[in-house]
Amino acid sequence: MLAPIVLFAFNRPNTLKRLIESLRHCLEAEQSCVYVFVDGPRSENDQEAIAEVLSLLKRCNCFRALHIEVAPANKGLAKSVIDGVTAVMQTEGRAIVLEDDMVVSPFFLTFMNQAIETYEHRNDIWSISAYTPAIELPQDYIEDVFLVPRAQCWGWASWEDRWRTIDWHPINNGEHLTHQERKQFDRGGNDLSRTLEMEAAGRIESWAVRWAYNASIQNRWTVNPIQSLVQNMGCENSSAHRGWHDNRHRTTLASKLPTVAPSVEPDERILTTFKQHHDVGLVSRVGYFMRRYGLGYNWVKKTFYMGASY
Repeated sequence: MLAPIVLFAFNRPNTLKRLIESLRHCLEAEQSCVYVFVDGPRSENDQEAIAEVLSLLKRCNCFRALHIEVAPANKGLAKSVIDGVTAVMQTEGRAIVLEDDMVVSPFFLTFMNQAIETYEHRNDIWSISAYTPAIELPQDYIEDVFLVPRAQCWGWASWEDRWRTIDWHPINNGEHLTHQERKQFDRGGNDLSRTLEMEAAGRIESWAVRWAYNASIQNRWTVNPIQSLVQNMGCENSSAHRGWHDNRHRTTLASKLPTVAPSVEPDERILTTFKQHHDVGLVSRVGYFMRRYGLGYNWVKKTFYMGASY
């Protein structure tokens, strides 16, 4: 049975339309059940755009079934994702998750469903990622997938038995991670521990960094294809993902279906390259510190980065 697709939308009908059009080209789309969670308005200014989103969804006929749930008030992305994925996981046991600023490859659903079936009983696997950053792999690496210690949220899949183990409040009141906890978490990039501490201090609200931290403390891996099956189109002004280092996240969609490797194991060379790709430099580390402690971060961002939103 195909895994259900869970989509999160808000007030961007144009980006949602691009996502649905890309899903339409996947072979499994017509046999897939889709759950869409539309967040409620922050103000009256969002009403018209949300109405357009709902109109678009009601005209959509490219899936086997389409379930739409609209929040009566704005929940924010973090709560929307946690509540929505939890609800679907509890009834379906697995899920493929997308946000409305993604575009997927025609091979996306095939790969994700194959990977879900293949790795379900490997307890060391936390999730499947469709997004893969543009990193250079060893020339003698023969698999079409590899493992990383970083759960990634731009087109992903997982199972209910992993999802239900998550502690959504891993550190509280802005407490710091211990040295060992930081070292363990930052195997996937030294931005991770900084982001988690900002989350704990209330500077940001990120479900994904908490999700990734739980994978880290459980010593579980995420499966990546060697070439990305999803593009994040969220570098527009309306996107929550727009940031200082967007070029690092640009990808080219895979031109063929990756072959799932049931016995894939971590490759230390890839782990090193992957971490280096995600590690942030001095300027960004200063930015994290300023934002974490509220030291004029917004003024610096506006003055030197022309108002880019992290």
